[in-house]
Amino acid sequence: MKRGTITVFLSISLTIILSLVGAVIESARYSALRMRTEMIMEMGLMSVFAEYNRELLKNYDLLFIDTSYGTGKPDIAATEDHLKEYMSYNGRPGKGLLSVGLDEMMALDVKKTEIPMYSLATDQGGREFKRQAIHAVKEYFGLGLAEKIKQNVSDYKKSGIKDYDVDKRRAAIEKKLEGVDLKVEKCPVDEVYDERPGIIERLVSGGITVSDKKLDLHNTASHRDLNKGIGVVRPKSDPDSEINDLLFDQYLRWKMSSFINDLNHSSCSYEMEYILNGKNTDKANFRDTVAKLFMIREAADTMAVFKDEGKKAQCKALSEVIALLLLNPEIEEPLTDMLLFTWGFAESVMDMRILLKGGRIPLIKTGDDFQIKTVAGITLFLVSPVSKESSKKGLRYDDYLLMLLALENRDKKVMRAMDVIEMNMRTKEGNRGFRLDGCVDYLEADVTLNAKKGYTFTIRRDYSYEPVIE
Repeated sequence: MKRGTITVFLSISLTIILSLVGAVIESARYSALRMRTEMIMEMGLMSVFAEYNRELLKNYDLLFIDTSYGTGKPDIAATEDHLKEYMSYNGRPGKGLLSVGLDEMMALDVKKTEIPMYSLATDQGGREFKRQAIHAVKEYFGLGLAEKIKQNVSDYKKSGIKDYDVDKRRAAIEKKLEGVDLKVEKCPVDEVYDERPGIIERLVSGGITVSDKKLDLHNTASHRDLNKGIGVVRPKSDPDSEINDLLFDQYLRWKMSSFINDLNHSSCSYEMEYILNGKNTDKANFRDTVAKLFMIREAADTMAVFKDEGKKAQCKALSEVIALLLLNPEIEEPLTDMLLFTWGFAESVMDMRILLKGGRIPLIKTGDDFQIKTVAGITLFLVSPVSKESSKKGLRYDDYLLMLLALENRDKKVMRAMDVIEMNMRTKEGNRGFRLDGCVDYLEADVTLNAKKGYTFTIRRDYSYEPVIE
């Protein structure tokens, strides 16, 4: 047997060394727990944001968390619970399994989860939704399409069409012709122009099948009180800038159906027309759209006719003959103007027929663009339901719609677009009560976690989607 001894000095030294080692280990554990807290928070937020609404991304290229999770009752508390569940699992991944003591040393228990700040799709009149829609268009199409819309709107404003009052000018001419007897039972000019009051109904119903769907608007975004978030956070660009407004209009053309672009949406067939007019039936929205397009075409064609020297000469020649027969030379000028007005009206009816068939019509016409080549042909639309071929240049029906939308109130456009998305989403399985004011794409979360030995960690992080397209 050998006897061992230890000096008092060594005993004291070992005590100090072991205390130091223990302190270093505990300090390392504390630092590791802090780092693990951040990792658990990151993984929890990533898991929460991975629960974006699949139908919304598939159909509208929008990334949002539906805080109702298919129940139709959005509540940010549900998202808090999801975050707590994910973080709790990652805080104790070995819970319920055979594990060594090291797991307990690094275990973290989630005690409190709060999401005090978040952005909803409908915040600030739908600016968060609009921001994502604009990003989607940029990813798919770039900025070129916005420039085309901008050019069309600019051409329209410069042309003077918007301020050209056809009715006022015609009334002035009719006043000059009051009391003139043309000595015919029915004047061809009057016969043509008498069609004007009912021309919209004729265009809507004449040989065209129009949807008779009624829109269920009573619980859509623009017809109810909305939940509120904090709005757009750190936007990279102004959603309401001129170029972004035009890109949003292009998004509507891309994702929304129209009369000539049927996307087989069951709730509403003429979605772009609804966004433009806001009526509760497809037929009413289509009729109002046709009326607006007809006003553009009638003003444009009337202006073009009055500027065309060849057409003015034809009308003047005919007026001279009529004035001579009536022995009333004073009516030559107003009668010429009346013929030109009637020509413009008849041409615009032909234009509308082509547009409603999906053809092209130039915004501003020159002589070769006219379908009615002679003054004798102004009654053509009365006897022929079929128009001539579409122009190879010019704008289609949807192009004119985009031009009208670009001039529409931006807030109404965004709210009505959200109406359409909600109506369509509610037809999808698992989204019966879908609401965009329950959809989050940015949040800031506060979480409190406890560890062994009384350690408490509080962490705050914000997280959002960088909008990407799958």
